[in-house]
Amino acid sequence: MIRKPVLVASFIALGCVAAAADDVTLCTGSESGVYYSAGATIAQMAGKTFKVHVIETGGTIDNLERMVDLPKGAEGACDAMIGQPDGPVYVTRKSPAKAKKIRQIGSLHREYLHVLCNAESGIDDLGDIADGGGSLAIGEQGSGAWLIWQNILAEDDSYSGVPVTNEGSRLALSAVSTNTTTCMLVPSGPGNGLIIEADQTYGDTVILASANDKDFNDAKDILGKPLYSYDFDVPTDKYPNTFDRGWSDIETISWSAGVYVNLDKVSGKDLERLIEAVGRASVGIKAEYGK
Repeated sequence: MIRKPVLVASFIALGCVAAAADDVTLCTGSESGVYYSAGATIAQMAGKTFKVHVIETGGTIDNLERMVDLPKGAEGACDAMIGQPDGPVYVTRKSPAKAKKIRQIGSLHREYLHVLCNAESGIDDLGDIADGGGSLAIGEQGSGAWLIWQNILAEDDSYSGVPVTNEGSRLALSAVSTNTTTCMLVPSGPGNGLIIEADQTYGDTVILASANDKDFNDAKDILGKPLYSYDFDVPTDKYPNTFDRGWSDIETISWSAGVYVNLDKVSGKDLERLIEAVGRASVGIKAEYGK
């Protein structure tokens, strides 16, 4: 598994700098992102007697490393995490022994695979890339886009010949705009800031493409259920210029963000309390970010 630098921890719950032995630390994502906000809601629902400490991180892969590889109480370690369901699937392929420690205890908001492509590329679906349609920016190793690409490759080797770059965010968006790179992947919930920027600023050069290739529809999550759902319309109402851009009726794959624990770190009454907090928080999280 890719090893990433441990980020500075940011905690919620009475300003603590370290969690007590019977508290739970929850890895999330960037402080400006949905995962961190969702974690704060879970911490609030947990109450004062059972404290959930929210840690800002680099996302799903970083979370898995902190949750599975670092011992409880170590600097930057976490006991539970919020992340994409394809993260635990990736761990299962790489290390089945580690995967046995991971248990999903809840589902949160819906996320979508956004595919941004150069407007003159002729690409209108991710599957066109597999047919020799150009190059693809998949983000840095360990990023959400990189992670979903690993699972796509594992399920459908027709994508193995696609030229990829590890550029992401605005650098990748600029490359797509100039047709230096054909397309880029952005897995996220609705209203993603980078997609909004593409919609508002790159209207002449960038389009939103579909991602509905059924060749990897047999992928399973760690519960044995389908990893991705198909034929979901991208919620383009979150992007105000879409009707001028031909972004309506864009179908893509979708999934729900999950909450996971390391069963070696959280058990008994603490596990029950955490499950209760996640269940209560999920109602508001889904209402705000999508079911």
